[in-house]
Amino acid sequence: MSTASARSGSLHLAVDAGNSKTVALLVDGGGRVLGRGRAGCGDIYGAPSPEDALTAVFRAVDDSLAAAGVRDADLSSAAFRLAGVDYPEDEEYWTGHVRERLPGLGRFSMKNDGYASLRLIDGTGVGVSITVGTGPAIAARSRDGREECSGMFVFDHLGGSGLGAAAMAAVCRAWMGLAPATALTESMCRLYDVPDAWELRHAFSRRFGARPESDLWRAARLVLAAADEGDEVARRIVGDHAAALVSYARWCARRVGEDVASGRLPVLLNGSVATSEQPAMREALTAELARVAPAASVTTSRGSPLLGAVLDALAEGGVDVGPELLLRVRDDHPSDFLMT
Repeated sequence: MSTASARSGSLHLAVDAGNSKTVALLVDGGGRVLGRGRAGCGDIYGAPSPEDALTAVFRAVDDSLAAAGVRDADLSSAAFRLAGVDYPEDEEYWTGHVRERLPGLGRFSMKNDGYASLRLIDGTGVGVSITVGTGPAIAARSRDGREECSGMFVFDHLGGSGLGAAAMAAVCRAWMGLAPATALTESMCRLYDVPDAWELRHAFSRRFGARPESDLWRAARLVLAAADEGDEVARRIVGDHAAALVSYARWCARRVGEDVASGRLPVLLNGSVATSEQPAMREALTAELARVAPAASVTTSRGSPLLGAVLDALAEGGVDVGPELLLRVRDDHPSDFLMT
């Protein structure tokens, strides 16, 4: 009998929080989902206030426990992978609130959401992950346990929100005659139902009645589609983002004593932008990695970062994470649950 089967009666909580959503899963020791919860932004830097982030995270947790009819005291372990756990004091902040609000919870870990995908590579948690969702989340872990994540050391506007902002700039600069024409002009104006670039900029930047910045995130798909169709401006945007993302991944690897170019650490691509049905970002990341680290093994994840957090929660509770468990955890959730 496998370790996972022997411990199938245990309960484990996984939480993945970002700027677009917070999701929680309660699973048994075999990785089977017993309860789910979902709420808003769980990033203490991205939410309107830290209290709002707390509310989102614990609402998702409470809903997942309630769905299974269990209490925090019934949990064997938990893994919290939260955007905004960037400094030691952030980890202390969240750890204190977890202990206060879930006093019956036993063993748990608190880390940046960049670490969530690592265990999806082969179950060991060793490697480099480049997760591109609403924002970037990049992390590395060496075989001797050293860790690093991008956290606050990203100085480029990346991810879906960055692609949207770049699309806005490209369309407006083209209209101003300061940059080349782009197919993004037509698709952006159509998406936001405006006649031209002036009205597009006005819709997002005016003092009264402006669209929320988060509405611009939807334009990320337009950039990917335009790049796939050969628009040079969109291709340049995606290529520049891929180069920046890979540079941060190389930095994380160096911080744990490795060089991505050596091939010793496998690389995983994850997140809604990198795994999109529109392959432009995935292809650009793969091409950039092939250029700077041709020996690196690069794969695209078939499971969301949340499912990596599930594996972390199971490992935290002493469950052996093997190939069978990897497959079960990846497949045991509704396809629409993780959609932003």
